[in-house]
Amino acid sequence: MENNGKHKDVILVVDDQPNNLKVISSVLGDSYSLSFANNGPNALKILEKLEPDLILLDVMMPDMDGFEVCSRIKSDFRTKDIPVIFLTAKNDIEDIVRAFKAGAVDYITKPFNVMELKVRVSNHIMLRHAHLALEQSNLQLQKVNKEKDKFFSIIAHDLRNPFIGISSLSRIMMEQLKSQGNEEMEEFAREINQASNNAYNLLKNLLNWARSQTGKMEFNPERLQIRALIEETITLLKENARMKNIQLSVSAADDLYLSADREMLNIVLRNLISNAIKFTHEGGKVQVVAGAEDGLILVDVIDNGIGMSEKILADLFRIDASAGRKGTNGEPSTGLGLLLCQEFAMRNGGKVQAFSEQGKGSRFRISVPQA
Repeated sequence: MENNGKHKDVILVVDDQPNNLKVISSVLGDSYSLSFANNGPNALKILEKLEPDLILLDVMMPDMDGFEVCSRIKSDFRTKDIPVIFLTAKNDIEDIVRAFKAGAVDYITKPFNVMELKVRVSNHIMLRHAHLALEQSNLQLQKVNKEKDKFFSIIAHDLRNPFIGISSLSRIMMEQLKSQGNEEMEEFAREINQASNNAYNLLKNLLNWARSQTGKMEFNPERLQIRALIEETITLLKENARMKNIQLSVSAADDLYLSADREMLNIVLRNLISNAIKFTHEGGKVQVVAGAEDGLILVDVIDNGIGMSEKILADLFRIDASAGRKGTNGEPSTGLGLLLCQEFAMRNGGKVQAFSEQGKGSRFRISVPQA
């Protein structure tokens, strides 16, 4: 690469013939800073202290041939990414193949064309710089994402306690006002309780997402009975269903077992059943049906709610598209829960599928390997 007076890129030239070193110096010396080694061992010693941008390597040398030198360069984590170009009089196809197998990026035969050598050297050095710049950008991006995810996780975690307090106090208020016969204030307290629960569920999804993205969520698969997991989830969500007069039902045999991480599967079930309740009108139905087929446990969460358009259905599991919308009672939804469901299902060797028709309800299917 021409440097126009700026810092010159460094090339290590390895050749046991002084005349060859002199020729290469006359061709590349004006554009690059050259370092020379007259054999393989000396080249490896130089590389202990120097990190060139490119290496020009001869094949036929005493003590150690170019193929071995290249192999050693590529086996050392400090030098493995330095591009190596073989510059040699050997032009047999076997030698060329052997050079590329050793890790070379190019192969030029002597006598070489001066312009061809300059262009190939320049191109590979530019690629080297582009590779280094990309690595640096990736490292910086990883650092930014890690800091963002850490901050996000802290915020979500610290906000949980106030919402738990609001939910608990509003529930106590509901009970006290109900006993006093104050229906209007009881309804206000119920709305506060519902809003705090919705916000708390959103925070839980955010926290779980942050944990999954930062690799802090452990994966501990175990043998689980699917009916017990479903009933456990329904127990947590039955108040949500009761407030909308939605009938919740379960159909699952006792002998259905799967292998999965309990916490992840609970999150998947909770999000899907909660969504079914959220997008079903008052007086509707939500069914959870489990069965086995082809070595998989299949869990269908079926509702007769508002359904989805083809556009919403297509965007459900895309992180670059928003699938969030309000529930039938104005419940908030961001679509983040479905992204979590798909990620956790895949982590357990399964997947989540969605089937729906506008105005006619939806069916979400979880498939996980049978134990």
